[in-house]
Formats: sequence, structure tokens, C-alpha cells
Amino acid sequence: MDADFTAASPEPPPPLQTQPAADSLSPQAPLPVISIVGRPNVGKSSLFNRILGRRAAVVDDVAGVTRDRNYMRAAWNGVEFTLVDTGGLIPNLREAIPEAIREQVDIAVRESAAVLFVVEMGTGVTDLDQIIAKRLRQAFSSKTVLVVNKAESARAAYEIPAYMQLGLGKPYAVSALHGTGVGDLLETALEVARKSVEEGCGTAVNAEGLRVAVVGRPNAGKSSLVNKLLKQNRMIVDSVPGTTRDAVDSPLEIGGRKIVLIDTAGLRKKARVKKKDLEYYSNMRALDSIDRCDVCVLVVDVSVGIGVQDMRILRKIFESRKGVVLAWNKWDILPKDHKTFDNLVADVRHEYQELRNVPMISLSALTGQRVSSLMDVVFGVKERMGRSVGGADFENKIFDWVRAHPHPVTPGKEVRFLGAKQISAAFPLFRFFVTHNELVAVSYERFLSNKIYDTYDFAGCPVVLEFRPIARGGGQKSEGQGDGGGEKDV
Repeated sequence: MDADFTAASPEPPPPLQTQPAADSLSPQAPLPVISIVGRPNVGKSSLFNRILGRRAAVVDDVAGVTRDRNYMRAAWNGVEFTLVDTGGLIPNLREAIPEAIREQVDIAVRESAAVLFVVEMGTGVTDLDQIIAKRLRQAFSSKTVLVVNKAESARAAYEIPAYMQLGLGKPYAVSALHGTGVGDLLETALEVARKSVEEGCGTAVNAEGLRVAVVGRPNAGKSSLVNKLLKQNRMIVDSVPGTTRDAVDSPLEIGGRKIVLIDTAGLRKKARVKKKDLEYYSNMRALDSIDRCDVCVLVVDVSVGIGVQDMRILRKIFESRKGVVLAWNKWDILPKDHKTFDNLVADVRHEYQELRNVPMISLSALTGQRVSSLMDVVFGVKERMGRSVGGADFENKIFDWVRAHPHPVTPGKEVRFLGAKQISAAFPLFRFFVTHNELVAVSYERFLSNKIYDTYDFAGCPVVLEFRPIARGGGQKSEGQGDGGGEKDV
């Protein structure tokens, strides 16, 4: 991992013993939706992580860590479902962020087959618990399961009956921290969900399609862009940097093409993020989203311009072997004429050589200008990621380039190119067979890479070159060279 970013996150909680791995689940069937709601800091995200068996949601002692709805696929005793984590519900406050959280929770509850209403042992029933319970009783009582979290102590059995006053039936005592009681809770929740599904509500098709991570610095407009693409306020948007804290997946379909958008927290420089801080874990989710996507959209605020951190993010994308598109956001506020975009692209590509082969688009997440065209550019990158070039034609071009522009002289040892071919991979990977491969100059590798970009149009793709030695005894190629191309000496 790039040293400028944060290190690996702590070990996740141990999984529930009978839960199968998420990767083994079917990607097609409609799944019942189970949402976790409650006031801030009662342990909703801890319960979410416990059920999943991994640290998928940011958890912190500070109230209000989770803000957006976070969807994950889960299973219990062979039954698959979609689990939704939500922000802390604060129904009697009207500030911008709490109001947005309330809206997100309301959406999650309406689309759910079962709702886990989480309260906290030790504090007793609070006024906020009463207010939330009243709203749930009025519209969703038949699909609400009351959960009393943090019930680790021996006194739990004596305090649990007090929660009956919330009017939502039997309280289920659990400890998200230790996992106790979670199995019984899931058995009940899935039975409630089954009844809701039979009545025709609360299901979702598991997300599938081209996975697109929307990344960039804080406040570049990533969540606004996702919301505009989804045509709904799926992500909470605020002018304060750092509003998004988790990497949140959102499926959509454009022109018959399936896409999963991954909105992420803004990535800040490692030196500004202390380990164990809330932002540390947000950075980890954002970095993870790069690793599990197909193509990244690097969003840059055009009024601020390209910065050092944008280039670090770009290098992380290429190191992860992912495709990339650079989106110049907030284009609507920039004074411009018909040459502004072309001049901007030319200037940044001249200043930053890494951007030479990155496709760019100008757009406005606020007004929707050219937002619909963004996915066309993204799918173009995805198509090029899988492009295959002809073996003999490719090798002949390599020899032509090497003859016209030989490798720099290396005293005492000559670097000669003896063969080349493309290797099957999820990204453009090319293997060169050379003498003294350890002496291949970085500048010459860049020369060959640029020739490949220019000749075969791999814009937005991480073109990767490998240089392998070759055994000259008997004229045989070394192990791993394969059968591509004839051996030549240039």
C-alpha cells in the first residue's frame, strides 16, 4: 500500500460460526432487506459488523459516525438477506445533517422486510427511544424487532423487562461486542422478514454490474455526483468536508447496463489522519473500494485544481491495476469559453505525465451537465481493460521501436530485446524477454509504455510491463515465457 495512505485496519470481529462466506452467495435472487435503526451510539454498526463477521462499517465511540445507508449481503443458516446499517436517528432535531440522517433511515425502514430497533442496556429507556418507538409502532410495528444491545452483565435479565414499555413486543438481549444472543435475534428477524416478503414487500436484488468507485479529496463533490447518477438523495451531502464516512454501494442501470456505484470518504494525506481516529477507518474504506472496483472515477474540484493528494490517489489506482477516469466537477461555476476544457487538459497533462493517458470529462454534479456521459467514458475504459492485441503484430512493432530507439548503453552489459507478448490478465499486461532485465532503464520502460498507449489506445488503463530474463543455452526460452512470438535478437 502507498506509504502516503493509512495502514491496514484492525482485525474484524470473529464471524458467527454458522454463517457462510458472503462470496458463496447467489448474486441473482431477490433478498429480504433487514435494516438496523436506533438513536446514535447504541451499537448499530457493531451489530452490523457482528452479523457480517467483518469490520464493514466504521465504528467509534463518538455518536453519529454512520450517516449514509450501508448495504451488505449476509446469510444465517443458509438464508441469504441484505443487511442495512443506518445513521443514528435523531427525529426531534432539524439541523441539516441530523435531518438528512432521519431521511435516510426513513427510506431504509420503508424498503425493509424487517427492522432491528436497537436500544442500549445501562441507560434505560430514553426519551429518544420513546420517540423512535412511537414512529415505528405507528407504521412498522409488524416488522420491527426490539434489540437491547450491550447486555453483557449478569443484571441484564433483571433490566430487560423495562424495555417492554416501548410497545414493540419481546426485547432481545444481545451483545454485539461478544456475539451473545445474536443467533436467536437473527432467527426471529428472518421469520419476520419471511412474512413481509410473502406480503410482497422488503426485497432487493443483490447488486451486480460494473463496479465503479467514486474517489477523490474531501468535498470534491463525490456524493453529489452519485446522487445525481442515482436520481435520488442516496448519499448525504453537506458543504463540510468529511460528510461521507463509509464506502457505500448503490446499484443502478443506465441504458440496459448494470452498474454498482461505490461512494467513498474523501482521502486525505496520511500525516493528517491519526491512527484510531474516525477518519483513519474512513480512509481504509475508501482504499478498500479502489481494490474491489473495476474502474475509478477520480473527482476533482475544477475550482481548486489538481493537487498532490489527487496524484497520490491516482498512483494508488494504478498500483491496484484499476481503470480510471478523471472528472472535473463544478464545471458550472468556472468562467470559460470553447477552449477552456482543451487548454485545461493540455496544461495538466504537460505538468503531470501520469495524466497523459487518463481520459477526462468536465461535468457538474449540481446541474447534471454531462453527468449522463460519464458512464459512457467509464464503460469505454472497461472495454479497453480487456483489449487483446495481436501476438505477431505486437512483437514486430516492439522490434521496430527498439531498432528506431535503442535502449541506453549500459557499461559492460548490453540490454537486448529477444521477444515480447501480451499476457492474459484483468488489465493490459505485457511481458518482454531481455538480456540483463535488471538493467532496463525506467525511462525506457516509460518509452515503451507510451508507445503501447499511443498505438493501441489503452486510455484510462494501467499498462503494466514485465521484463524477464531468457536462457540462451540451446536457444530455448526461459520458463514462463510461453509460446508467443519467435525469438529474435535486437
